[in-house]
Amino acid sequence: MLTTLPATFAEAEEAEILAILERWYSRLTTKLDSEAGHNVVRDDMLRQLERGETASLPLAYIIAMADAGHPPADHALRIYIHAAIDADRFGDLPVQVRAYSQRALTRQPLPIGYPSRGSQVVNDYVRDIAVWFFHDQILARWPQVPPLHSTTARHSAAWLVGLLFTGHGMKLSEQQVRRILKGRPTLARRLTEFLLAGE
Repeated sequence: MLTTLPATFAEAEEAEILAILERWYSRLTTKLDSEAGHNVVRDDMLRQLERGETASLPLAYIIAMADAGHPPADHALRIYIHAAIDADRFGDLPVQVRAYSQRALTRQPLPIGYPSRGSQVVNDYVRDIAVWFFHDQILARWPQVPPLHSTTARHSAAWLVGLLFTGHGMKLSEQQVRRILKGRPTLARRLTEFLLAGE
């Protein structure tokens, strides 16, 4: 006789939701650390450098960010410079980039990530997007699940997402997930302000 059956339909459905979330999470697990956020921002800056004059982010801003200590900008510039050297195009690079390469020769690449006392907008970038994704998927597939606040009868989608991340070593409470969801509309602005703050 089975003694592990859920007591209610809501508990059975919650178990199903968590099982599906676990499958999705396992596919994303290597992309959810703070280094992933760094890589996304770095790769976007590298694409901007490759676009040259048609870039939406001016070269001077990327260099100013790197000089101000932003690792994604420093790493994007180093990759861009190394690619030009490998292709024997170093002389074709803009003067600003060549000058940055001279400064970069005298120091190690900046370490990935930002100090814990500082803003974590880059470090948490991919995690926050994953939180939004999981939350949106729960609400789309199980519309009867409360979105943000648990009730006495059911846990919320925010609680389920928090439980998922906590189970994988990123401790998030229901309240923290709500804060991440609330910050969704302002992420681009916060990221821009953070990156440009040092120039």
